[in-house]
Amino acid sequence: MTEKSKAREMFADGHTCSQAVLTAFAPRYNLPRDLALKLSCSFGGGMGRQGMTCGAITGAMMVLGLDSGRVQLDDDAARDRNDALVQEFFSRFQEKYKTFDCNELTGIQMSCPEARAQGKEDGSFQQVCPGVVDFAAELVSELLETDAK
Repeated sequence: MTEKSKAREMFADGHTCSQAVLTAFAPRYNLPRDLALKLSCSFGGGMGRQGMTCGAITGAMMVLGLDSGRVQLDDDAARDRNDALVQEFFSRFQEKYKTFDCNELTGIQMSCPEARAQGKEDGSFQQVCPGVVDFAAELVSELLETDAK
């Protein structure tokens, strides 16, 4: 099963966008599933249901950090590599969706419980979020594959 399909399945099962993306890639980095779920939990709904940066993006950023994040302060090459991957991700995401904001992507005021309930009821989340999760996971896979060459 691809990481994209794992992410989609996790989202369909009820995990947040951030949890779905990070946890789909967790085995690649020997990151325990429970730890990946906990690390990414606070980023769902645009960072704690505040409607800010989309959880699929924050999950993707965590994956890119696991892959190429700097550990040693003097490792400028790792920092540059990670920054390049992050910048490419953001550029392509913005090209497709025109925003990084969860409220704008979903059309739902994430900080409002009534709006979230309405979004679940009328299918607003299902119209947008699975595609965003798919795109984020697929883009991360592509960036990691290209970077490895």
